[in-house]
Amino acid sequence: MIFTGFAICIAGAIVVSRKLVVSSECEVMGRLWTKAILSEYDVHLLEDYSILAYFGNDDEVSEKLNAYLDYSLRNKMDSSVKGVNADLTGLELGDPVNFKKALEQGFGSSVASELISGNSRTKRETNDNDQKADSRVINDSVVLDTLPSHGMGGTVSGETLTEKAKYYGDEEGLWGSLKGAGAEILMIERCFDNHVTVADNKEHLLVNEWEYIIKGSNDDEENYKACKKRLFIARNALNLVVLYSDPEKVELIISVAETITPGPLGLATQVLIAEAWAALETEEDLKELYSGGRVPVLKTADQWKTGLGAVLDSSEVMDNLDDDSRELLDENRGELSELAGQLDTVAQFKDGLNYDEYLLIMIMSLNDNLRLLRMMDLIQINMKYRYYKDFNMMEYYTGTRFTICVNGKDHEFEDHYK
Repeated sequence: MIFTGFAICIAGAIVVSRKLVVSSECEVMGRLWTKAILSEYDVHLLEDYSILAYFGNDDEVSEKLNAYLDYSLRNKMDSSVKGVNADLTGLELGDPVNFKKALEQGFGSSVASELISGNSRTKRETNDNDQKADSRVINDSVVLDTLPSHGMGGTVSGETLTEKAKYYGDEEGLWGSLKGAGAEILMIERCFDNHVTVADNKEHLLVNEWEYIIKGSNDDEENYKACKKRLFIARNALNLVVLYSDPEKVELIISVAETITPGPLGLATQVLIAEAWAALETEEDLKELYSGGRVPVLKTADQWKTGLGAVLDSSEVMDNLDDDSRELLDENRGELSELAGQLDTVAQFKDGLNYDEYLLIMIMSLNDNLRLLRMMDLIQINMKYRYYKDFNMMEYYTGTRFTICVNGKDHEFEDHYK
């Protein structure tokens, strides 16, 4: 009896030991297998966008893990193996929360040191091919329906740009604030093109990618025109502020208006001339921006580029004057030209913001979630264009989660890219 009891104890100890060994092996192997799954990250996604994510789904990951399990544990130590069940819900790269975490992992450590004012970007060489590329339109309904943003509306007005530009003021103030804006700004600067500058020599379906983030249209040219309109509105408003705050320019406008339109109607002519002058200056500003130059947010007198003489000859003024005012303008052309010449200057654009920086102000003014979703759109569009026609961010994962059921016990594992 003693011997039998002792044998039973030994047998029980062996069974318990086997279960403990199997359980221990499951824990060790499970941690190893999470690394194996995560190691299958997409190389193109990493190289182009510094994002770690792998392609898969619950069934595919479960199948791989079951193969690992069969090799490692099945029929060993009489273990009872029910298999592996993967559940990747909530780990999709297409989730903005997961996408932002992936960005912070890829770019976060270098934001403070490497976020610079466009110095790493290249000026776009304008040619006929670029002009044709501006008319690119995404019409494929499957592509549009599967975009992470799902066509979500929202943009930034010219008035918002005006106020934000006043706030940031200059290049130093803008880029100081961008350093704290997050890794997404660094990705935009490094990975996406716009109408004036390019980030790299890779193929991009859309020419105006920054503009897409701001406007969100599937028509590339529409995005460009929308941003140009907002730039015009903002610069025109800022130039009006400069005009009305410059006593010399205001005095000159009043003198010319009284000469052209004597009496009470002279006030309307003053407004007309001021608005036309601001608009003419704004056109010069946009030429400067699209050629890669800089335009101060609020100009000083020596940075003003246009003279009043050109304004008086412009269609904006001539078409809005009545017959009497046009006649007086012609009669006093010599005197008015002399007056206008008093403030004709040539601007020296040494300071101010360039095209990239004006657009970044608009991008920063967007709703955070909308900005992320449109960045995700661009990544999905370019990955389709460059590598996989069926690329979908919802089919890529930033982590793995699964359960191993052995000997009636569930072993749960979850790991993410770090």
